[in-house]
Amino acid sequence: MFLKSYRLKSSAALKGAEAKKLRARLELAFPHISMETLLPAKANVTQLKILTHGGIASIVYCVEKQPLFFELDGGQLVPTVYTMWAEPHILPYFTTHEGVLPKLSNGADLMLPGVVPLGVGLNMFGHFKKGQLIAVNVTNNNSAIGVGQLARNSDELYMCGGHGVAVKMLHMFGDKLWAHEPRMLQQIPLQQAKTLTSEDFPALGATKCSPAEQICVPEVWDAETNELETGTAGLSLEENGETEVTDESTPELLLKNAFLAALKNNGKKLQLPLLTSNFYRLYVVPEAEEQIDLKKTRHKKLSNFLAEMVDQGFIVVREETKGVDKIIAVDLEHPELVNFITDVKKGDSSGAAAETPLFHSELKEMYIVSDVTAAFFTKLNYKRGEGIPVNQIKKIVREYVSKHCQVDPQTKLTKPDEVLQELCGNRLGSLSEITSMITSKMEHSYQMCSGKDTSGKPQIQMSLATRSGNKKVTLVSNIEAYGIIMAELIKLCKQGAAASTSIVKLPHQKHEQLQVQGNQIRFIYTLLTETYKVPPKCILGLDLAKDGKKKRK
Repeated sequence: MFLKSYRLKSSAALKGAEAKKLRARLELAFPHISMETLLPAKANVTQLKILTHGGIASIVYCVEKQPLFFELDGGQLVPTVYTMWAEPHILPYFTTHEGVLPKLSNGADLMLPGVVPLGVGLNMFGHFKKGQLIAVNVTNNNSAIGVGQLARNSDELYMCGGHGVAVKMLHMFGDKLWAHEPRMLQQIPLQQAKTLTSEDFPALGATKCSPAEQICVPEVWDAETNELETGTAGLSLEENGETEVTDESTPELLLKNAFLAALKNNGKKLQLPLLTSNFYRLYVVPEAEEQIDLKKTRHKKLSNFLAEMVDQGFIVVREETKGVDKIIAVDLEHPELVNFITDVKKGDSSGAAAETPLFHSELKEMYIVSDVTAAFFTKLNYKRGEGIPVNQIKKIVREYVSKHCQVDPQTKLTKPDEVLQELCGNRLGSLSEITSMITSKMEHSYQMCSGKDTSGKPQIQMSLATRSGNKKVTLVSNIEAYGIIMAELIKLCKQGAAASTSIVKLPHQKHEQLQVQGNQIRFIYTLLTETYKVPPKCILGLDLAKDGKKKRK
């Protein structure tokens, strides 16, 4: 449902009374969970109306910018993985094997062959109804990796003979809803799963549930609870006469956004010096989402607002005569102005996701540094609980062995030092054997990684070149190594620098390069460091930037 980008139709900050009604709906739908931790009384609750890539209209409820619930057609409330991590027992679970996670992340539903049975016989798939909300976790981690709806009731699942869809997935770890607020992304928390024993599979007719069943299938999930859920399905904020208050309804924010949009869209075209009154009338007012009333803002007057913008460094204003002010300069490389192009206008039916994705995401297998292996990995600057990609483990072990261990020149077998002896014993072993012994004492997991991870990546190289007509162009290499979505970067360059931008393949070059017309070194540097958060040390070529406009004599 949220595998691909969705369109944001509107964003609304819920008032106190509206938030109470939402809390009441949640308490009816999930009566066994206390909502005080999920939805505190004074929390900032936002309602997002979205349109998925498949054309499905939905509502997402965010608490302190983090998506916690979304609404299906008909009004049924569904918890996100963030909610499941905060309140693990809000839904019953189906467990699958960890190797199934990459397939689910690619948009597949959970099939019956991938479900680990809860018991034997008719108890194999619990006692659930078709359409009931089900969370999915993996055999080595109790934390939820996704949420979906049961494709059939439990009896029908048992009669299917191990074929067909078990859970229709609605929301997954790593999808666009999980990544709604990039600054608040969380990886799957590790909750060690209990080893299954014969006690987890009671004989038919047994009345006592095993501890595992009590965790996965609490007593509250009976027919009565399902009826309660169904009874609240038709409720919605609109039916209760609630009014929507958008973020832009704040007069100050409405004015500031219109000002930034005016500079962003018209900054290169402004004929300076320009009367402040004309700038406001011709450029700011048309960019406003709603009618601006200066008297309702804290500024009260246009001159007071522009004075604040001067203090923040956006513009320079000069008073030519008494009462006549003109804008004489505009800083189009102001960080806030550069970043403004990534914000989606609320209420724009053609808008993209709540925040335009800037990076490619990739699900990676990881090994987590455990207490047993901490003594080894801390010598290599890795912390306890830190995830290490599978393909890096052997490289790390190889580097450690080459520095601290003795290798038999004939057999190529390694003699472990004192640290490795604690993990592998005292016998000689090959590099692969030592690596396997170390990973066997670590937790296996998955993490959603993106271009924000800069370790081991080549530096981004910025340079200048000359094209036909003695025109300068800016070339940028190694961008793809950081997982940056090139189409989005090109869009930002065209809008922010107002210059022709394209991807070129130069002779004798292995990778493609970004080409921007003119000397845009400083703009590219600011864009990469401010918007994409690339560390400055990872970028070369800033010394080629313009020092400033040459003064005419």
